[in-house]
Amino acid sequence: MTKLNRSADCGNSPKNKMVEDIGIALEMRDCERLSTILDSEAVWIYLSSRTATAEKILDTLSPQVKPTALTIDHAISHGKVGAVNGRAEHGEGEQRFCHIIEFTSTKCHQVKRIESYGG
Repeated sequence: MTKLNRSADCGNSPKNKMVEDIGIALEMRDCERLSTILDSEAVWIYLSSRTATAEKILDTLSPQVKPTALTIDHAISHGKVGAVNGRAEHGEGEQRFCHIIEFTSTKCHQVKRIESYGG
């Protein structure tokens, strides 16, 4: 089971919480959660140059190992864009990550694009 430490940024902001939840879902390989929020034309850019389209995002995440501990440092949002960063601990050490998330609208219900750094 993964030990989860959430940020202090989300107390009064539902949008910040949504961004944090997406970051957690990405790092925890929670394909069930992500499948409910990804737009049918969503794009994920990761490892600096790899790109996965909507139908391949979940396939890309599913075989990977979940972290033993996950710490969210910050989750912020403004308009149709949000960002979440933190640290994921695996057996071999800690990896830092940052996910930039673009939504289809300012309501932040569907993800249009994710760009990930770290790992």
